[in-house]
Amino acid sequence: MKHLLTCLFIGCLVSPAWGAEPAMTLEEFVQKLEKANPWTREKIEVLLGIKFTKTVPGDRTDYIAYEQFEYVKGLIIKDVDLEVQGGTKETHILTLTLDNKSSCFTWEQIEKSYPGGYSDPVDEHMREVSYVKKQPWGELGFVFGYTKKGECLIEIMIATNAWIKKRDKPSPTLDYFLNNSIKK
Repeated sequence: MKHLLTCLFIGCLVSPAWGAEPAMTLEEFVQKLEKANPWTREKIEVLLGIKFTKTVPGDRTDYIAYEQFEYVKGLIIKDVDLEVQGGTKETHILTLTLDNKSSCFTWEQIEKSYPGGYSDPVDEHMREVSYVKKQPWGELGFVFGYTKKGECLIEIMIATNAWIKKRDKPSPTLDYFLNNSIKK
């Protein structure tokens, strides 16, 4: 009996913060993520019940957690990546990658929950496409790719206005290259 109680107690300690809410929908999960703005390392660890185990420092610091949690019935996260600006610690991107054991959440489901978004190719070969919904704080992205179950959600991404501004800022090096190669 003592061992059973110990296992149950330890199991409660390592289960995710949302593990006790099996009735939560995908939409409720995403809304909880959105409400966590501003997304800091500490806040995400508490919110998701994870511990970032790998840090890749530099101009942009990546905090990565390779864990597997089921927050919503059928939504199994296999890793979480939080990218922040190296000097300012300002959050740029939060990415949650789904495990291929997850249920198939479809484009239609996401579009119904987040109307008014747009399609954006993730790669040049259109193997992955994202549904992007503009928000006051940036963009909420849902990446879809081909799985054994068909075209399904494979990633949820939050891109902040700070990242979008940096992403959309023209590159002087690229502009110089393009202008000079066109003239030749």
